[in-house]
Amino acid sequence: MMATRKKILAHEPNEMEMLLPWHAAGTLDARQARRVEKALARDAGLARQYDVIQQEQAETVIFNESLGVPSVRAMHRLFAAIDAEPAGRSPAARRRSARFAGLLASLSPRMAWVVGLGALVMLIEAGIIAVLLVK
Repeated sequence: MMATRKKILAHEPNEMEMLLPWHAAGTLDARQARRVEKALARDAGLARQYDVIQQEQAETVIFNESLGVPSVRAMHRLFAAIDAEPAGRSPAARRRSARFAGLLASLSPRMAWVVGLGALVMLIEAGIIAVLLVK
C-alpha cells in the first residue's frame, strides 16, 4: 500500500485525479460525479487511486472517532476564554481607522469637502455598476 501511495505522489495529478477526494467525500455536483464515475470505469489506474483514497478516508474516520469527544470541562474552559476576549475590532483595524481619521483631520475644510464629494461620486458609480451587472 505504501508503494502505491508513493507511485501516486510521484507524478502531477490530472483533473480527474484531483477530483477523486471530493468524489469520495460526496461533495461533487451531479455532473462532476458522473464524469468521475465514467473515468473510473475506463481507467483501472484511476480506480486503484480511488480505492486508496477511500481506504485513507475510512482510516481517518476510524481514527477521529477513536479520539472521543472533549470533556464538558474543556468546553466550559473554551467558552470562558471566548467570553474573556475583548469585543471589538482587531488592533490592526483600529490602527488603520486611526490613521485614516488622522489623515482626514489634517486636511483643510475645503479639501475635506472635495474628498467627501469624491467619495460620494465613487459610491454612486459603484451603485450604478452594481445595478448594470445584476441586469
